[in-house]
Amino acid sequence: MVTAAFNVSAAPIHSAATSPAKLSHKAPSGLENSNAIEECSIAARYWARSMRQNDLAGCEVAAFENALRQGLLQRCCGHWYPNEPVRGSGHRSIINDFTTDPVLVAAAEAVRIGGIGSRLPRAVMWLNPASVKVKLEGHPYADNVYSGEASSSSSSSDDEDL
Repeated sequence: MVTAAFNVSAAPIHSAATSPAKLSHKAPSGLENSNAIEECSIAARYWARSMRQNDLAGCEVAAFENALRQGLLQRCCGHWYPNEPVRGSGHRSIINDFTTDPVLVAAAEAVRIGGIGSRLPRAVMWLNPASVKVKLEGHPYADNVYSGEASSSSSSSDDEDL
């Protein structure tokens, strides 16, 4: 079962000003057989929707989300272990605290959005197979943004019970 713990509409991420051809969901080689695409998409959507947007057009926010998704997929490439979800977690984490994570900065620069660190909440995000969690500054616990079926979960066979 897939759950999303943040209130975000399921509206399409592109508008008339952003052509669907530019919004590629293609994963880098090495991630084709994993579910990293879903987790990276959810993480990118979370940051885009959490961004202070009062002076941005919808197409700029969508372009940031797409650029961030692509950057996250690149970051996860070679560091995604569905059978060991916590392995590589530090590498895949995204931070906006005293420093702004390079993947957030690169996505913002790619679409010419300035001051990205101050537009986003101060938080740490953990991007793991079947799990995306965010700990916001000042909150004692991490919030579950996404929890899905782990592809690593061993299928318990009925034969074991016989």
